[in-house]
Amino acid sequence: MINPLKNYVRAVRVVFIALGLILTACGSTAPAATALPAATALPAANATGASQVSTFTQLGVFNRDKTQAAQNPFLTIGTTGSESSPGLLVTWGENSSGSVRQIFADGLVSGASQPLGTSVNIHTNVIADFPTITLAGADRLVPWVAWTEPSPGFNNINQVFASRFNTATGLWQQAGKDRGGGEASLNLHTNKPALEPFIFSGSGDPTKPPVPWVAWQELANNSSFTQIFVAKGVKDDTSDPTVIGGFHWEVVGQIGQDGLPTLNVDRFRNSEHPVGVFAETANTVPWVTWYETGHDRPSRVFTARGVADAKTPGGFKWINIPACQPDETACALNTNPLKDAEDPTMAAGSLNPGEGTVPWLAWSEIGPTGKPQVFVSRLDKNTRNSFLQVGASLNADPNHAARTPIITFVGNVPYVAWLEDDGTGKFNIQLRHLASDPQTGTWALDTPSSGFNLDPSLSNFGLAVVASSDTLFMASVEGDPASSVSQLVIGAFRVGSGKP
Repeated sequence: MINPLKNYVRAVRVVFIALGLILTACGSTAPAATALPAATALPAANATGASQVSTFTQLGVFNRDKTQAAQNPFLTIGTTGSESSPGLLVTWGENSSGSVRQIFADGLVSGASQPLGTSVNIHTNVIADFPTITLAGADRLVPWVAWTEPSPGFNNINQVFASRFNTATGLWQQAGKDRGGGEASLNLHTNKPALEPFIFSGSGDPTKPPVPWVAWQELANNSSFTQIFVAKGVKDDTSDPTVIGGFHWEVVGQIGQDGLPTLNVDRFRNSEHPVGVFAETANTVPWVTWYETGHDRPSRVFTARGVADAKTPGGFKWINIPACQPDETACALNTNPLKDAEDPTMAAGSLNPGEGTVPWLAWSEIGPTGKPQVFVSRLDKNTRNSFLQVGASLNADPNHAARTPIITFVGNVPYVAWLEDDGTGKFNIQLRHLASDPQTGTWALDTPSSGFNLDPSLSNFGLAVVASSDTLFMASVEGDPASSVSQLVIGAFRVGSGKP
């Protein structure tokens, strides 16, 4: 394993943006606003190499209780209504007294933190973890959060749950079939632990509103290995008393010979860290990426496209891209399939306005120096059945270890942020954007000399990134959640005028 602290990678909060950093509200009364620090001007290179000025603004600390440790930030962005500007959504885990952890989601209203409901937890006396968030429904107006928590009703085994925010009540409503005790677990088998749910939204039919999809890892019921599973939310207005919150979850994908709808390339290796997006034609094609490890082989990154198939559960079957022929090295996305790779992330984007999106991936892999490096690839638009590497290592220093890369698009420009060792064991945020055509693959470094941290003396233990058409938002955890009162800090990197 090349990332010893991979559990501190996600979280989500709700932040509504108007005119860049002036945000519109949704929810209950906000606490008093805190003045924001002034923006720092940063030079950046655009696609032609010309100079432009970007700015970075610290938006502050967003722990509900600044005396308690925060961890696992996650961000997403979408619209809050036909008359509204895009909205930035955030969620995270935060410790509470009594050795428990709550999942929270907030808004940022005119520079002040505003809670979006109370704790998302089903049980507030457990350690919840791995929150992610998306927007679904008509016009993507409904926030959904997925997370895990050990359920007392299921022998304290970790279950995946998903809830949507009810604006009428100001509360989170769990959704799904009652699996026992009024709990709508998504686990394929509630007696097997599940981890790292990733919630994303989309629809295979562009005429229908997006619905929530969840990819997660779960210990298989017939082996000792974790598998990747995917399910989608289906609106259920029936009078079925077992349906909670007006939705049930439908597993997506073909059933294998062992009776499981797993995405694993090798069902006798452990799969981890699933991430999903919708891309390609009208963003109607689901994609999932993950990595597999164990059995004395290098850890390898894989991806699968969902192909519409009415005969398959959930209406899609999963096809590995590239094909796994003659063996798994053919479909591994590693730059070198003989080197360990892990923690892939994926974004749907295009380099030209109006052009259809394709999946872009970033991941961490052992490089020529023996240190984990960040690499990027994109779907080949011509074949649609292979990925093309975009540039070489993105590391600021290839002799230093990098981890937890996240790729996103600011308009039509891909950006990648990651955590990199500064040579002393302290991990800092680094940021690059593609400053050339993808064939040349030149990635310009955007990190200011002073860094992105609110407290430069602290190491980063979590990172989440998302972007609007001109601003990239970064949520990071400063300080080790296992040994300190780590703080959730959010900053905004606004791209300068002109195409970056």
